[in-house]
Amino acid sequence: MFGWKEMADTVAAVYQRLSPEEKSRCGIFAENYGEAAAIDFFGRKYGLPPAISGHNSYWMWGPGKTTGEVMIIVGGELEDHQPFYEECRQEAIIQNEYARSFETDLPVFVCRNLKLPVAEAWPQTKGFI
Repeated sequence: MFGWKEMADTVAAVYQRLSPEEKSRCGIFAENYGEAAAIDFFGRKYGLPPAISGHNSYWMWGPGKTTGEVMIIVGGELEDHQPFYEECRQEAIIQNEYARSFETDLPVFVCRNLKLPVAEAWPQTKGFI
């Protein structure tokens, strides 16, 4: 849980750089449930949309109102996300020396225009441990 507040702060900064129109269509996808929970808990004060994730029980809650038009993605590699979006680029990196090893240099991407319907993409996000 070290770095969760800073994670939400960084995601909020990326979100705030979006245009008002993009904010209204933006979803936030986190690679794991801990990151999604951090964004949900600490992101409230920034007015962030609820996070979604394909990890563990977050996957069962589905993609919500996310359309895939504009997506902030926390984690993963650019090469993992590019096949699914027309445009995807890294906008920030979350760094915290006290975070878990896989969260010390966590990239934040803004991806636009999902290439397939969310209902088709969602099953591909499922990851249970």
